Amino acid sequence: MKEIVISVICMCITLLSQAQNTHGSIRGKLLHAETNEAIPFTAVFVETGNGPHGTTTDERGIFHLKPLAPGEYDLKVESAFYRDFVLVGVRVQTGRATYVDDIMLREYTVDLPGFEFKEYVNPLVDIDEPSKMVIRSADILERADARNTVSMVGSIIPGIKTTADGSGLHFRGSRPQNMATFIDGVKIGGGLVPRVPASAIRELTVYAGGIPASYGDVTGGVVIIETKGYLDFYREANR
Repeated sequence: MKEIVISVICMCITLLSQAQNTHGSIRGKLLHAETNEAIPFTAVFVETGNGPHGTTTDERGIFHLKPLAPGEYDLKVESAFYRDFVLVGVRVQTGRATYVDDIMLREYTVDLPGFEFKEYVNPLVDIDEPSKMVIRSADILERADARNTVSMVGSIIPGIKTTADGSGLHFRGSRPQNMATFIDGVKIGGGLVPRVPASAIRELTVYAGGIPASYGDVTGGVVIIETKGYLDFYREANR
């Protein structure tokens, strides 16, 4: 009987560990807009398919909302003393914490009712992985070289150059064959970077070093292209 109980406990720990590895989280801090003081014990939440999922800030105004399935969320703050706040489109990635800028709340008054909305801006450089760069759809479409994925990556990120024929990339002097490209999770071999239409790209991620083991034995660099789905086009059409 003792062995069975131990086995069940070990199984639960394993399942919990796997669940945490496949989910992400959102970290941030709430501050008073006028005094810049921390706002403790305040509700922070997102809407999921199972309803609201939230947490509260600690005594330093810091919150860590987890676990969250990968995707985009509208981060909401509700308080009886401050204006309700919504940070739109926070991107959560697998196994990672998304850090948002300090959220400045204004005190609730009769003259300032309702929600305050702000669009989340995805940072170009990941705070935990400085060798990782993420470029979102809105930033891609604003670029003059958006039609050519190879030249765009080569011009944005230091230490990366395009090959002579313009079909691949040299990551910090390595050969093009030492890099890998993934489109929606599918690996494209041969050291080539396919020219995906800019309007079809939701997010472009580049690892110039410190490549996670999940992308295999790659010594050069990794380019990850996530294409848009139906929901992305629907949101764009209704903005």
